[in-house]
Order: sequence, then structure tokens, then C-alpha cells
Amino acid sequence: MWLRGVGWAVLFSLTVHPMGALAQRRAARATTPEALATECGPDHADSCALAGVAYETGEGVTADVPRAIDLYRRGCSAHHPESCRRIGVMYLLGTGVTQDRTQARVFLQTACEAHDGEACFQEARLYQRELSADEDFVMARRWLERGCTESYWEACTHLGEMLAQSDGDRERADAVTFLGRACQGRGASFDPPACWMLGDMLAEGRGAAQDLARAGRMYERACEHDELDGCERLGALLREGGTGVRADVTRARRFLTRACEAGEHPGACNDLGLLDEAAGDPERAAAYYTNACEHGEPVGCSNLGHLSEVGAEGVPQDLAAAVRSYTRGCEGGDGGGCVSIGLLYEEGRGVEQSVASAVEWFGRACSHGDELGCVNLGRMAEDGRGRPQSYADAVRLYQTACDQEELLGCTMLGLLYETGHGVTADLARARALHQQACDGGDQLGCANLGVLYEEARGVERDVRRAQRFYQTACDHQELYGCTRLGLLYRAGTGVTADDARALALFTQACDGGDLRGCNALGYMLEHGRATTEDATRAATLYRRACDGAILAGCTSLGALYTRGAGVPQDPARAVSLFDHACQGGYMLACSNLGSLYETGQGVDAVSMRRASDLYRRACDGAEMRGCFNMARLYETGALSTAPSLDRAHQYYVQACSGGYAPACEHTSVGAPQ
Repeated sequence: MWLRGVGWAVLFSLTVHPMGALAQRRAARATTPEALATECGPDHADSCALAGVAYETGEGVTADVPRAIDLYRRGCSAHHPESCRRIGVMYLLGTGVTQDRTQARVFLQTACEAHDGEACFQEARLYQRELSADEDFVMARRWLERGCTESYWEACTHLGEMLAQSDGDRERADAVTFLGRACQGRGASFDPPACWMLGDMLAEGRGAAQDLARAGRMYERACEHDELDGCERLGALLREGGTGVRADVTRARRFLTRACEAGEHPGACNDLGLLDEAAGDPERAAAYYTNACEHGEPVGCSNLGHLSEVGAEGVPQDLAAAVRSYTRGCEGGDGGGCVSIGLLYEEGRGVEQSVASAVEWFGRACSHGDELGCVNLGRMAEDGRGRPQSYADAVRLYQTACDQEELLGCTMLGLLYETGHGVTADLARARALHQQACDGGDQLGCANLGVLYEEARGVERDVRRAQRFYQTACDHQELYGCTRLGLLYRAGTGVTADDARALALFTQACDGGDLRGCNALGYMLEHGRATTEDATRAATLYRRACDGAILAGCTSLGALYTRGAGVPQDPARAVSLFDHACQGGYMLACSNLGSLYETGQGVDAVSMRRASDLYRRACDGAEMRGCFNMARLYETGALSTAPSLDRAHQYYVQACSGGYAPACEHTSVGAPQ
């Protein structure tokens, strides 16, 4: 829900009695404008106003604005507040007279002090920026309160709207009070717009405790009196449901259709599109989105772009059309459209791939207040893609998104606290951020919590708890959770080993786009676990993962090139892949690259120094195979003219303690007697 008020620009309007009402008043007097003008005087001051309106509007008589002004002036002199108000408004607007705010103030204050609430309302207009050098909300509020006290409900409404924009709790509470007064009114007299504005306050919990049920009643009251903003909001509320309000698609559609068909509420058309898309009718949804987009609802443009991007029954996939719709949505102010077109540029779909353009679109989304745009911009800053690498910028952008309840920002920030990039490493803070994201429904946060519990990072190791987090994430289509759960089943960690279950989870993850799942699926195919051995298909999956910046995939692909399994044997290609992954911080790749330098495969010459540097780097990075290889070099004396068994012993013990089982068979080497 959102507050979409009319704003100061159209806060005040010249209010005159409808022609029908004037005719009724004259009919009750059984007289003509000329006769009313004749009897205008101290004894019949109301005749001055009736005749003045007739001459001002030309109803039943030839229009004569100067005469209308004279009649209003005479009525005001006879202490008739309506006459004072009407001539005051003419001076306020410069209608038939030279605009004169001083004269307007005199007449309007006179009417207001005579208990004419509408005059108080018009007096407030003198303090808006359009008609004064500086806005003066204090004076505007004073006159609006007087108008509200005189039961001029529009004054209550606009005062409530003005106060609703404040950040102060007291002002917002007052806004609820004034809007409630205008919506309640007296008898059949009330101001319907106040009802949907009050509904917004209640729906958002601003100025009062959140109360969706009462908000719904306010929307319905507005809608019943032809305030289509109320119909639109009620339809949106019934579409989504919430605490105290049961989702009701049938009723939602009825209210949204009423607003949409009026032609002035394209947001309602967009919501109808959402209903049809959810009901499995994308073709009809596209028609509503098109209607919304054409009538100025940018979210409708973005939603239409999504249908064109993915394709659906009755809506052929058309990436060029998607780009056009997303662009229109973004340029209309919808940050979601900016994010979507940014992703297309990042992936090179429908447009020429351009990371710099992706950064530009993500930046526009973030500037529109779309926190997901900020998260994507932070991701680019973290990776140094399309802009200078900056962990500080990434932290700032993720924090901004998290503070605005974009939970993906919270979990991305949590990952930085895990690694200490841009912030001081703090696993407790990381866990709190992942927990915040998970509790709010961000399933990546749940998967990341699982990793912390599985790997005992800042918490006591609890694989069963990790499994539950992974399962929850996977059940909600967070495919990284599926991959992590599959790894547990493949290794039999905390669960009964089940290669078939692992294979199914990796397939689900990879098919859904999780490249870590593709890498894991490649391993199953390479080794023939729960499936036919297929190194060629494994290489394809590893390459897909590697191209998507999964360094484990690059390492696995490099191993295939080393052996010539599923791909032509090409040690030089393996060196390139291992080096890329090692430089990116994947320590197994460093150890594998060290092996190629030790044997001279794919490199210009054997280099034991380079090999040992790489093994040591891997070992220092907790890759125990690097420690094992260092121990082997010291044991054989490959690094000097003689073996160094005590150093070999240290590395064997380190590798064994770190979980590399082959090292445990060698811990007696160089052991003290």
C-alpha cells in the first residue's frame, strides 16, 4: 500500500455550489437573478451571494463579472460570510479583478471568522508556494484546522494529507485523526477521498497501529462513493490478503475492474494483469499490462517486458520487445524495469552485452529507490565489473538496501562480514544478517545460514540444522540450497549417503540456473555416480560453471584437459584454467597448478620453486592437498640437496589434521623418536 495524495499543487480548488444546488436555492425563493440583485441588502444578504453566483457564472442571466463582484461586496458588507468568501477567492485567483493577496486575505479572514469553513480552507491557500514567496506550513495548518473545526471536511482531509508527509510520530498521529474526522463526517456529509487516504495510513501502520481490516473498510467506503482510488486500493488489498484480511480474488477483480475501466487508474489494470498471470492466462495479463503501460503506469510496462522476455502461451518470446517495455518502465520511474534491462545487458540477451551499460541501468534503479538495483550495483562494485572494484561501495549499497528491508542486501552484506571484505570480519554479525534475511523470507539467507552451521563458522557445528536450512531454501526454489543439500547427500554428511538423491538435487539446481549445481552435476557425470559416466557432458557443465565465474568449475575443467578426459588433452589449457582459478582464490587450483610446474606439463620448464610456492599458498589457504604436496617435496629433498624430514613431518601432520586422509599414512615420516 502507498500514500498517493493529491499534493499541494492541487491541494486547493475553488469550490462553488453546483448549478443544480443554486437553481434549487433560487427556486425555493421563487425569484430571478435580477430580482435577487434588487433585494440584495442588509435584510436579504444571502440574495447578494445567490445573484452574484448567477452573474459570475452566467446561469439564467448574461454573465457580468463586475456586477457579481459588486453584489458579493454588498453581501459581505451585510455580514454574509459566503459573499465575503466568494469575493475573497476572486481576489485570490485574479478572476475579474487584479489579483490582490492582501484583499483576498481580508475577505477570506472575515468569512472564516464568521464560521465559514470553506473560507478558512481557501485562506490556507495563501501560504502555499504557488501564491507566496515561501511556503508556510504553520499558517496553512492554522487555517485548515479552523476550517476543519467548522466541519468543512475538505479542510480536514488536506490537513491530514499535509501532516501525513511528516516524519514525526505526533504529526502522523494527528493526520490519522483529521482524516478520520473527514471520512466520518456528520450524517450524509463527509469527504470520500479522506477515507482512502486514511486507509493508506492504516495499511502502512503510519500514525496508528497497522490494521488491514479497518483499512479495507475505509477503502470500501471511499469506493462506494465513487472514489476510484478506494476501489483500486481495496482490490489490491483483496488480491494480496494479509493479517485480518482474507485474499478474495473474485472481489478483488470486481473492484479493480471498476477502477481500471474508468480509464484513470492504470494501477488497477496492472493488478488485474497480475491476477490473470497468476491464474495462468498470460495473454489476457499482457492485454491488461499494455493498457496500464499506455495509460502511464510504468510497472505495467515492466511487467509486460517480463512476459516478452520469458515468453508464455499467447505471448511469444521477444527480447527486443522486452527491452523496449523495460526501458519505458524504467524511464517512467519503475526501478524494477531498470534492474531487468540491466540484467539483459549484463547477460547480453536482446542487446549487445555491455557490463558498463548494466551498471548504468542498475544505478538508475537504485536512484529510483529500487533497493534491488542497489544490491546489483553493489555486486558489480564488489566484483569490479563495469566500474572500479570497491568493497567500501559494495558495503554501503548493501547496507542501504538492507536498511530498506531488501533482504537480499542483508545476506550479501553478511557474506562480506564473513570474508572481511570492506568491513572487519565478524562472523556473529554475518550470522545475524543471514538470520534477518532468512526470517524475512529471503531463502538465500537461509542457505547461507546453513553453510555457517555446516562449516562451524562462528557457531557450533550442527549439520542437521544446516540440512534443515538447505531444505527450506530448496523447497522455496533457492537453488543454491538444493546444491548444498545435494553435497550433503553425496558425501553422506549428517545424512545417509544417497547418490541418486544428490544427482536429482544437482540436476534441479543446474536446470534452474545455479552454476554451482552444474559443477556438482558435472562431478557426478565425470565419476559415474548414480548415472552413466560421461566425461564429455561433464566438461560441458564445468565450462558452463567456469564461464559463470564458478572457480571450482574452471579447476574441474582444467583437470579434464590435463588428462584428456572428455576433451582433447591440453596441459597448456589446463595451466590457464588453474591459474585463473588460483588467482581468484580457489586453493585447489593453486595446488593443481603446482603439480603441472613440478612435472613440467603445459609450462616452459619444470620449476620446483614455482611449484613449492603454489603448494605453500594452497596450504596456507587451508587446501590440505597443498600441505601434503609440500610434505612430499621436503621428504624427497626436491627443494634442496637433502631431504628435510622434520619439515615433511610438520606438513603431513597438518594435512592429516585438516582431513586429508592420504597424509595420515605418512605422519610417521620425520616423527621424533
